[in-house]
Amino acid sequence: MSGRSFSRFDSGGRRGGGSRFGGSRSGGSRHGGGSRFGGRRRDKPENGIGRGQPGASLKPVDWARKALQPFQKDFYQGRIQYQMNEQEITQWRAQYEMSVTGNNCPQPVRTFEECGLPQEFLQKFWGLGFKAPTPIQSQGWPMALTGRDVVGIAQTGSGKTLAFILPAILHAQGQPPLRGGEGPIALVVAPTRELACQIEAEAKQFAPRGVRMACVYGGVPKRTQEYALRRGVEILICTPGRMLDFVERRTINCDRVTMLIFDEADRMLDMGFEPQIRLLCSQVRPDRQVLMWSATWPKEVQGLANDFLPNDRLMIKVGGDDRKAAENVTQIIRVVSRSQKEQLLQETIQQYSGYKIIIFTATKRMADELARKLKYQRLYADSIHGDKNQHDRDRVLANFKSNRINILVATDVASRGIHVKDIALVINYDFANNCDDYVHRIGRTGRAGAFGTAVTFFDPSQDLRKAAPLVRLLQKSNQEVPPDLQALASRGGRGGGSRFGRRGRGRGRGGRRFSPYGSGRR
Repeated sequence: MSGRSFSRFDSGGRRGGGSRFGGSRSGGSRHGGGSRFGGRRRDKPENGIGRGQPGASLKPVDWARKALQPFQKDFYQGRIQYQMNEQEITQWRAQYEMSVTGNNCPQPVRTFEECGLPQEFLQKFWGLGFKAPTPIQSQGWPMALTGRDVVGIAQTGSGKTLAFILPAILHAQGQPPLRGGEGPIALVVAPTRELACQIEAEAKQFAPRGVRMACVYGGVPKRTQEYALRRGVEILICTPGRMLDFVERRTINCDRVTMLIFDEADRMLDMGFEPQIRLLCSQVRPDRQVLMWSATWPKEVQGLANDFLPNDRLMIKVGGDDRKAAENVTQIIRVVSRSQKEQLLQETIQQYSGYKIIIFTATKRMADELARKLKYQRLYADSIHGDKNQHDRDRVLANFKSNRINILVATDVASRGIHVKDIALVINYDFANNCDDYVHRIGRTGRAGAFGTAVTFFDPSQDLRKAAPLVRLLQKSNQEVPPDLQALASRGGRGGGSRFGRRGRGRGRGGRRFSPYGSGRR
């Protein structure tokens, strides 16, 4: 027995230092350090990453023991070509519902020329037909170029990618050249493979010669990615798990990273990446510049920003309420039963014959089933979801972008990061888990100032709790609220509005109602 007592009353009782059947608990966690039947469980690694996961053996870097070389942060001084007065600044921000916080916030820029960008950038803008910066770019560029930490909140499709990529390129160009085994200088972290690849594609359009880029993500062999990293890159776009894997294997290190960018921070937290984000931040020097971009501003993202951007940060929020959908997307809500959906889907597709359409479903099974039925009707359709391997997902997306197919049936894996400019219609065959996800779904259309339409099938038997939040969102976005939806909201329960909120009553811990659609989502 080695002096250990197995009495259930040892160590201060069940809620004290011991488990129900003996042993000691540690850390006050649900499972603690003791096993249910005595003895000690293996403690979870200090970094919060489960054993066997990428980064599990990594420890935070002790930066006090490292000699940090100085680097240039400020690329704003002397760059702005036109000085606006206070009245012009106030009018500009009010015009685009732009709120700004922080000390000594720089002025916005109204044209590409006012920002003093390099000539090759201007030529690329003109070649792509861009006439002026989007609101998030007009204020986000000057903020990022000051070298201070920045939080940017703007709707999906508002141009956030270029708002951080161009400052990242200028930052990388302004640092001493990389030597063997060094790099990257700017690190961009995205939640999904699709978004990471989309950022890379947009960034490469503007990357000048001498600024090397790479993109690393899971689901594909590591060899090609590893080869690119060993050659050296100034800008690296990554997903958290694959990046930690390469750092853990010492394929790469973050010693030279001086600009750290998080895109879709809310989505990363929603997917459970907070331990990976914190561990990744511990591998980057503490005096780095951090840019955090998000479409929404829930308390969880605010907490992350307070931890990693605590001092003298700047913040821009475009569009007023972060739960507001873009007004250039016409939202049509159809209150229907499940049995009516297929017929209504056929009618809606016929109205938009020949246009690009994304159809969102709740489950992978339903996505595949709808795609098969549409193909049987000789429509050019295919499906994408989390169970498809990366090769198939890339193939389907390429076919969609090149017009080989014009109907894409998807789960929420495609609700962010899929930038296809000419999508005319989004159909929510199944309503989203919450209104935040709904906003991101319909944001696949009406991008970059264009107009689009979103048709949503709202099934009261499944979605009643989401009626009230949806009505509020429609009202904030100046959209028509159908009388039958308003009636449901008046008699329905509250909730369903935030992905971080409670699941509701009567479903158990984190559960969902039984659905004939199956359990697989995304």
